[in-house]
Amino acid sequence: MGTDESRYGRTETFYRPQPSSDAGKALVFIHGGAWIDEACTPTVFKQLSALLAHRSEQELAYSLFSIDYRLSPNVRHPVHVQDVVENLYRLVEDHRLTSLQLVGHSVGATLAWQTAVADESLFPSLDRLNTVRSRLQGVFMVDGIYSLAQLLDEYPNYDYFVSQAFADYTRDFEEFEQSTDRLPETLRHIHLIHSYGDELLSLRQSNYMSSVLQKARISFSSYFDDMGLHDEVPRNAKLANYLLHNVKFA
Repeated sequence: MGTDESRYGRTETFYRPQPSSDAGKALVFIHGGAWIDEACTPTVFKQLSALLAHRSEQELAYSLFSIDYRLSPNVRHPVHVQDVVENLYRLVEDHRLTSLQLVGHSVGATLAWQTAVADESLFPSLDRLNTVRSRLQGVFMVDGIYSLAQLLDEYPNYDYFVSQAFADYTRDFEEFEQSTDRLPETLRHIHLIHSYGDELLSLRQSNYMSSVLQKARISFSSYFDDMGLHDEVPRNAKLANYLLHNVKFA
């Protein structure tokens, strides 16, 4: 897959540790936008990255990147997650990364989980997928979408973007409760985050994901707080503080 095709060229590098430090660790942001919104780009995390760097008591020991992926209706599932995996792989290769953690907002949270539990049948190159998953230590899922059945039950009008991203979501979207047994052993840190101020997604999605993890007896941490409206969360200082205290690499 070429650089332009997967939008790897739109990757943002917000922070790199000093060469003398261990630069093999990276926190990678994945934006949302309901699979369709061209206004949502990797740059939405610029302010959050600045907050992380400035509020840290010492130099961050990991890099901060933000990646892109192609959008619907020009492409449909599984291209979004294929692009995420491809661009994470290219980051690993270009920067010799040994450890990854993902921060996904909205549909970015959906894609972060789908990367962690990837259905191998969707990927033409298992070598690239395995390279990414073998380095994946944590996922931070922020105001995400985890069940399309429940989403459309609560917000029927959201079919306007679901129908653009999936030819048939009942066939093509795997509800997250069906994929917990595929979590890689390297994934030690799962964080479920939601803003009480989110006007686009109620607590129903995050409560569903919490119940999925509990039912599967998977260890996770949760942080529910008022971090502003849906599109304000990726810039919120409370989220930056949570990440500072909870991004831990082995």
